[in-house]
Amino acid sequence: MEFRHLRYFAAVAEARNLTGAAKNAHVAQPALSRAMQDLEKELGVKLFERHARGVSLTLAGEAFAQGAARILVEVATAFDRADAVAGGRRGRLVMGAMLSAIATGIPTQVEDLLRREHPEVTLVLKDSDPPDITEGVLDGTFDLTLAVESGALPTPLVSEPLWADPVDQVLVPARHPLARRDVLTIPDLASLPFVLPQRTMAPGWWQTLLADVRELGLRSPLLVIDGGLRDTHFAVAAGRGWAAISRARAHGALPQGTVAVPVKGLETVLISCVIWRRGDRRPVLRTAIDAVIATARALPDTRVRAEPTLPQAILPKARRRRPGGTLPPAIEVRHLRALLAVAATQTIGRAAERLGITQPALSRQLGELEHASGLHLLERSARGVQLTAAGTALAGDCPALLLELERILLETTRARRGMEGRCVIAAVPTATTGEILSRLVAATAEKHPHLHLMIEEMATPLQVAAIRSGEIDLGLAHSYPALDRANNLRLELLQDDRVDAALVSATGPLAGRKRLVATDLADVPFLFMERTFHAAFYDRIMSALRGLGLEPRVEGTYDGLRAVWSLAAQGKGWCLGFRSQSAHPPSGTVALPIAGFDVPWGITLIRRRTEPGAAVRAVLDVLKELGRGSPKARRRSRP
Repeated sequence: MEFRHLRYFAAVAEARNLTGAAKNAHVAQPALSRAMQDLEKELGVKLFERHARGVSLTLAGEAFAQGAARILVEVATAFDRADAVAGGRRGRLVMGAMLSAIATGIPTQVEDLLRREHPEVTLVLKDSDPPDITEGVLDGTFDLTLAVESGALPTPLVSEPLWADPVDQVLVPARHPLARRDVLTIPDLASLPFVLPQRTMAPGWWQTLLADVRELGLRSPLLVIDGGLRDTHFAVAAGRGWAAISRARAHGALPQGTVAVPVKGLETVLISCVIWRRGDRRPVLRTAIDAVIATARALPDTRVRAEPTLPQAILPKARRRRPGGTLPPAIEVRHLRALLAVAATQTIGRAAERLGITQPALSRQLGELEHASGLHLLERSARGVQLTAAGTALAGDCPALLLELERILLETTRARRGMEGRCVIAAVPTATTGEILSRLVAATAEKHPHLHLMIEEMATPLQVAAIRSGEIDLGLAHSYPALDRANNLRLELLQDDRVDAALVSATGPLAGRKRLVATDLADVPFLFMERTFHAAFYDRIMSALRGLGLEPRVEGTYDGLRAVWSLAAQGKGWCLGFRSQSAHPPSGTVALPIAGFDVPWGITLIRRRTEPGAAVRAVLDVLKELGRGSPKARRRSRP
């Protein structure tokens, strides 16, 4: 079965006659009739009845029509996503940033710009310091970073200057008498060692700084720490000495136990820059760096060059854009299978062997796919083939699309047999439940080919009543406390945790409260992770807050706790607090309980304690087998 069969049949289902369907599908009527005959033969079912006024759909035909319309939309959406990726309008990036950069607000300005102009681009912010921040780009932890210029970078990296940050302050222990001074001179610091990091990607800059402080009368002994910049600051907090610090970092989240004091005469300058991997040709990276440079160019102390170096992204060729929501007419199922095989094997030869076709045939199918979609999906080299960003996006959608195609066939054959062998499963829409259901559908189809699974999305609060009423047979739900009151049902809990507080700035307007209600946070930005980081946890938090009448203001996503805590301490918003943080919150924040907010964590299987249905019992047996086959499965039953 190919997509053209789905398109032709969708046209027949809409027009209810072959002549009108052929016209709407832009195909000759004899060709359409032959395609429908082939489709019925392949499915082994009769899809429509012919009569004088046209055709009428059988029960199997109605089921197939619904499935065909659904998957055609999903395939078109997959090509829309790939097209957006190819144009740099969609994608996910992790940006590392030094705390000094975070303190300037530059990362949040970049996020705001991307959100306005490219809402499908997700930028995750993580805080880091040299040399880890540079090494993070090398090992792929970060896609780009906001760091400081460090002279010669490793060959795989590229950098562009952004803005100047003066180093005109020192970090001293909070308990030292010097911490109470409004301004210091370098000789004033003679009683404390000058702490320097041994691990740094900018040895030349540290030598310049050392020369500057010596010229200003340095009398402090030198203390070289076997670590990076953050280790140096922790040494100051422990009272081991003092360290030079930039103006921007002095206004950020300082380590607890330290104070920043301006230094008279110190005028050393750090140049902040953006760093990325030279070989990264993703269009979304180019989009993000364009946003970074545009933001930095508007700064009063900008160091952006007139013609900055930019990533050599694989940008789409000038062509006529495919209308959104439409499927390229020449695309067929075999093209998606070909792309998926190449994505799995990374070579044409092994992919062709997996598909049972010749290499020239596979190459021809891939060429047809690129030509029909107008997308550059593969980069070929002597070592094999590598998917472009657009190719990766489309290949990532292929398993679900092919699984949906199998599901359509299952629904159609079930309609022929009637409703016997049916099991309805409701699930919360998370990545975890999606993986469980995908494995369950495949295993059930193999072990019980005549048993039909119906999957529905349903919120946790509705699942208990739906099982009791017989609307559904099984539920995959979030582990809400309310489930414990689900009498006559059996629950299987995986794990739990508690989140019950908000972290806010210790100097902000909410800091004096002993307890918050949800509405207190309605106008305060919510500093939270992106949904893809952990969908189940994200959905649970959002559902719990909305249940309290709060629609959180998520204006940016962050994937590093220190970055989130730093922003919360600066008064940029609030973030989640754990029960264990109530006595010792992060520096610069206070932990305030939220009335009615106590969120557990996990996915719970809900079922009847006594299950009369043979089909449902068969599905439960398959679930148990899948659980035993998973090394991470840990179930604990509750009556």
